[in-house]
Amino acid sequence: MEENVDVLIAGGGVIGSAIACALTERGITDVCVVDLDLSGKYASSELNAGGARATWWHEVNIASCANTIEFFEEHAEEFSFRQNGYLWLYDDAEKFERAKTHHHAQARHGLEIELLDPTILQQRFPVLDRSLDEIVGATFSSRDGLLNPNEVRRYYRDRAIDRGARFLNRHYVEGVETSESEPGHRHVTTVHIAEVVKGQPADEERTIERILTQHRVPANEALDHPSFRPRVLINALGAWSPILSSKLGVCDFAVPVRRQIAMVDVRKKDLESDVDFSELGMIVDSSDLYFHPEGPYILAGYSTPSEPTGYDFTYDGDRFFENEIWPRLAHRCSSFERCGHVRGWSGLYSVTPDCSGIVGFADGFSNLIEAHSFTGRGVMQSYAVGRGVAELVGAGRFESIDLAPLHSRRFGQDRTKWVMEELHI
Repeated sequence: MEENVDVLIAGGGVIGSAIACALTERGITDVCVVDLDLSGKYASSELNAGGARATWWHEVNIASCANTIEFFEEHAEEFSFRQNGYLWLYDDAEKFERAKTHHHAQARHGLEIELLDPTILQQRFPVLDRSLDEIVGATFSSRDGLLNPNEVRRYYRDRAIDRGARFLNRHYVEGVETSESEPGHRHVTTVHIAEVVKGQPADEERTIERILTQHRVPANEALDHPSFRPRVLINALGAWSPILSSKLGVCDFAVPVRRQIAMVDVRKKDLESDVDFSELGMIVDSSDLYFHPEGPYILAGYSTPSEPTGYDFTYDGDRFFENEIWPRLAHRCSSFERCGHVRGWSGLYSVTPDCSGIVGFADGFSNLIEAHSFTGRGVMQSYAVGRGVAELVGAGRFESIDLAPLHSRRFGQDRTKWVMEELHI
């Protein structure tokens, strides 16, 4: 049985949900979203550090993040948005000079980013009391902050559902049919959906994990489900976008990479710590360690340069904390000399060659839109990207923010067309 649908979105994470919300707000309500994991157990936005910033170097990233932050400000209480800022430390004089050159672009979007020398840095942030002689400068962006990604995604999804959108949980794209719409262009005609067999919760979870990490489902673990004939298909699968792209014969330039995060206890066992971390925002060290307060603990992350690509959700535990987190924390802050490892987790970044996302109609297709691979900043670009994709569907062009530089065809051109971002963590 086949069903016509105006817009079919593959992927119900923060980007897919934002697109559904923006489409229905625009009056396009015949929208169906399919996802294996609507609870978000494996969702990249659920497993990240919860930061939101517009401190970027390229206009398209600055504009889309600044626009999304304005949206977060309007719903600060709902999203637990705490604008305690982002502090970025530099030990490379050349890189710090490059950071300065982007201030005009950032200021155009209402971002008040301060330049701090080491003396001012120590006065403003006394917790950073070690090895400051190697720091040449820092930037502090007061409008950036921390929030609850789950509440952001929930907001988008609830608004979309209220206006008529459907979200199908435990479903995934099993196959796709296309036809030639005109010379050189194909049209997605039919999308075949499979549903995970309903059973014991533990069995369902094992099946979903196997699909998400191995991309194979035994025939007896899939149920028939009506196929869809969409007017528009949107690939918003994030780290899993290459799976759908391969079914369509689309070159996908993104790869999944594991990112690990640790929770750190800085409370002394024999006396109370004399350092108050509660009012700090995100601190990004020159070593690429990042950390911020999270309840009674400190959340700290580090992207291991040698991390291989792949769908890996294992957490390396004490080894990760002792080798990557604790030495970097203690190098910058004496308060972390006696810290302890509480727990941690891992999630996936979808990483492109220039560490910027992919948005736009797929080359060679008349009704396929890509919106994925934001290299860890899907939440902080979600509102702008959702609205931009809704504009593509409704009007065929971007109307509010020009996201055209994020089209995937840039990777087939010389590197001057890339949207290379250095400030990713």
